[in-house]
Amino acid sequence: MPKHVKTDKETMNRRWYDQEASCPKLLKQIQGMPQPEIREFCGRVLINFAEKVRKEINERDKRNQEVNSIGHEAIQVLYRYGEAKGRWYDQEPVLHKAVGALYTLNLEGLGIMGFKLGDTFGLLQIYATVCNQLEQPADMREMARIATTALKAGTKEAEEILVNLVGQDLYNSLGHTLHHKDL
Repeated sequence: MPKHVKTDKETMNRRWYDQEASCPKLLKQIQGMPQPEIREFCGRVLINFAEKVRKEINERDKRNQEVNSIGHEAIQVLYRYGEAKGRWYDQEPVLHKAVGALYTLNLEGLGIMGFKLGDTFGLLQIYATVCNQLEQPADMREMARIATTALKAGTKEAEEILVNLVGQDLYNSLGHTLHHKDL
């Protein structure tokens, strides 16, 4: 039986951010958060971080005298972005905008997003799960503290904050469960 070869149409219909494996994982992490306010928080983090990454890459490319382009395929996909509005994130305006921000990045930018935000969103996903299980509202200050610490100081430091909030046993239990779901 011959292997399926992708047609031009199938390649063009592929989501731009799927080219970097860590980006769909970011969205899966957000989707796994039961509280809309935590999903929105993550969407805002993604938007702000994407803008920062895009500006840094553009500035670097200007200094290096390189042409700044995300390419023909990305432009086509960006042009069509939001036409169908059938995905889960299309129903939440901030998340729709966040996914749109991914389309403004080149492959290098997408890689940076996945690398820097993957662990941060993983910690926030654990926080969301704990809040949901304990039927407690999420504390925006704590979420901001976890995200800021993860992005500025590192994942280990942010993990310590989360462990102090939820306890080591619960963290270990949920961290193990969430990591195995992603595999």
